[in-house]
Amino acid sequence: MNKIYGIQYLRAFAALSVVALHAGKRVEGDLPGPLYDVLLLGHGGVDLFFVISGFIMWSISQTKETDPAGFLVRRLIRVAPPYWIATLCFVLMSVVIGASWVELSGPHIVKSLAFVPHFNATEPTRIWPVLVPGWTLNYEMFFYMLFAATLLVTSRARFVVLTGLLLALVALGYAATPVDAIAITYTSPLLLEFLGGVVVARIWQSAPGGLMRNGLLIAMAAVAFLVLGPQVDPTDYWSRTIGFGGPGILLVSGVAGLAGRVPRLAVLERLGDASYAIYLFHLFVVLPMQVVWVALPALHGPVAAIGFVLLGLGLSALLGNALYLYMERPLQIGLSHLLLHRNRRAQVVSR
Repeated sequence: MNKIYGIQYLRAFAALSVVALHAGKRVEGDLPGPLYDVLLLGHGGVDLFFVISGFIMWSISQTKETDPAGFLVRRLIRVAPPYWIATLCFVLMSVVIGASWVELSGPHIVKSLAFVPHFNATEPTRIWPVLVPGWTLNYEMFFYMLFAATLLVTSRARFVVLTGLLLALVALGYAATPVDAIAITYTSPLLLEFLGGVVVARIWQSAPGGLMRNGLLIAMAAVAFLVLGPQVDPTDYWSRTIGFGGPGILLVSGVAGLAGRVPRLAVLERLGDASYAIYLFHLFVVLPMQVVWVALPALHGPVAAIGFVLLGLGLSALLGNALYLYMERPLQIGLSHLLLHRNRRAQVVSR
């Protein structure tokens, strides 16, 4: 799928909004109240990622012939290695600094690496892996599995089947109110955000619209986000699906519809490429910065707190970009080539 620059920029925005949120939480007491309230809206970056994921997966499936196993392997190659590296690095860092607030039991680490939703021993009400931002990847991997299953049916039936699956799971969760971590995750209303991205992709492919319609959608997204966002309880997934996911769907729709009108901006494009690495590794920037902040109380104040957030954004962007160039991208290319070579050998043997 060729890059849609606007979507690339949204990926960068989503990742950096999460970084700003987590940096702001470390200096909450010194930030001006209205600014901190704005940073809290960074929770919506995750929901925007989910909408974008649904959009991209559907778009890819329409432009490439693919089989379920191949699709899942390619997604695993894309998502898993950087996450595994980030998780193991976080475990090592936690051991070195003696972080008592991080559970380091074997089952917790294994389930985290395997994308198995489970409750966190140190935060018993939260379904969190060792590396907390990884909770979103449990949703991503489950959506990929559902999407792969729909590749078994004809392209005409795929949308109906996928929609039916997602709606049925969410309806089951609403009716049954499960208490098991896996059941909660796999029946969460957050799945509707992926479906929203799929719907946007279908509309974009058949009727992308013009400047007026898409500009209006973006304006509606901004208004909806500003009105609904401050009311969202991030721990209530119905609340965030409506307050963050709804505006996110409108925003992705408007930006995608303007695909031919959005210029290529190298810096934003690169940040979009690095958005996954930024998201996974930003805590390796924010947490050491927090240690320094706590150790230097004389510096505390509104100006320094704002500087803390800005520095966290800048360093996270730099680290994410470096990791994308020298870790994530080489890993993906190398593993993809290995997979291609293996498939070719298998074809030769079968002949």
